Amino acid sequence: MKIIVNFAGMRRLFHNLMLGALLFLTAACSKESRFDIDTRRSTPDSGGRAETETRAIPATDRRVMLMVFGGRNNLARYLREDVATLEASDIPGSNYLSDDVLLVLSRVTKAGESTSQPCPAVLYQLYKGRDGAPVRDTLKVWDDFEPVFGSNMIEESLTLAWNRYPAAGYGLVLSSHASGWLPAKYYADPAAYERDHPVTSSIRPMARRLTDIARESFPPVPAFPAVKSIGQDVDLSSSEEMELTDFVGSIPFKLDYILLDACLNGCVEVAWALKDKARYVGFSPTEVLADGFDYSLLTTRLLQPRPDPQAVLEDYMAQYKKNSQSPWATISLVDTEKLDDLAAACAPLFEKYRSALRHLPGDLVQRYFRANYHFYYDLRDILVKVGIDADELATLDAALDACVVYKDCTPTFFSIEMISYSGLSMYLPSMGSAVLDKFYKENITWNDASGLIN
Repeated sequence: MKIIVNFAGMRRLFHNLMLGALLFLTAACSKESRFDIDTRRSTPDSGGRAETETRAIPATDRRVMLMVFGGRNNLARYLREDVATLEASDIPGSNYLSDDVLLVLSRVTKAGESTSQPCPAVLYQLYKGRDGAPVRDTLKVWDDFEPVFGSNMIEESLTLAWNRYPAAGYGLVLSSHASGWLPAKYYADPAAYERDHPVTSSIRPMARRLTDIARESFPPVPAFPAVKSIGQDVDLSSSEEMELTDFVGSIPFKLDYILLDACLNGCVEVAWALKDKARYVGFSPTEVLADGFDYSLLTTRLLQPRPDPQAVLEDYMAQYKKNSQSPWATISLVDTEKLDDLAAACAPLFEKYRSALRHLPGDLVQRYFRANYHFYYDLRDILVKVGIDADELATLDAALDACVVYKDCTPTFFSIEMISYSGLSMYLPSMGSAVLDKFYKENITWNDASGLIN
């Protein structure tokens, strides 16, 4: 481990002395961008939670990005390759006063090692040394078996970034397994979860539903091509996952963007949950092939005076569209400040068409899942198939067009035809269960805003 010289006090003193003299540089150096990034930041309190007070943007264009690699699982080989690609890319220099900052929180199994062997999580600053070679400057190391997901690691890392590196803005890119809004460990074994979380009485009529989800068949998703199916840490025989509410709670201040290089996160439930945590959220409604984002271009897109998260997603689509072996991908970018209008458009439709939503056959709706994991359907197509009228559809489309600022997909995802692609998936009540309804009503804030499950 390298010895870390604490420049925090020196930097704060320098910042206070020079702030007034340099303020004009911020305006002079600003660049045109298709993204309107906030210039105020909520302040983490002593517990790491966001307060309402804000601090002025520093007189600098510096940007800070935290890259989280959760590879204590079967993605380890792919994430090691991503780290190597990142290190070979255009990473920042080491000037602690002015250069952009790339932080990496990584817990990735080493080549040839199993999850039974020690594997500490490490937070380090990745920068280019004077000789041009990448340098990993270690900031913190956790215990060998402490998981990235199911702990406070992300929160601690972001808080450290805030305190140590004053900047014009901060962003987060996360790469691991995921299953969107579902309860932790549900996707791995829906039947077992249902048995362990029985609902004694149904919270709504179940006129058209699966007869007994505990006996329903959930065949394993094929292992190859490998997919990134928020987060997973595997230790010995146990597995730790982070539920959506915990992930939201791990973000102590509002970020410019959150990009999720993981499966099935492109749902309205995730977007809404993160709306007060990031201005822009990028994710995929389907699974994500294990190669994930194009890490060779990531820093050039995001570590600049005006970050361009859409360019990251465009790079992602470009690499799969030219991949003849695995040409499958979907992606979306959401402006979270426009989500209130989507909730306002959906809420009366969910109330008016509640009975139809409880009876709609799932095989009539655009799906984003494989192997019978029927928890992700296209939001727009759900409402089209329950029979909303032309005026209602126009209102819905206007709201979707405003908040989904970028979307793209290949013609198919494996065998799934992408016929109706709005860029956002959603839970379809008729294809759920009483257990999922209860979880949804108690934990998913999109339900508070839209009333999908009553």
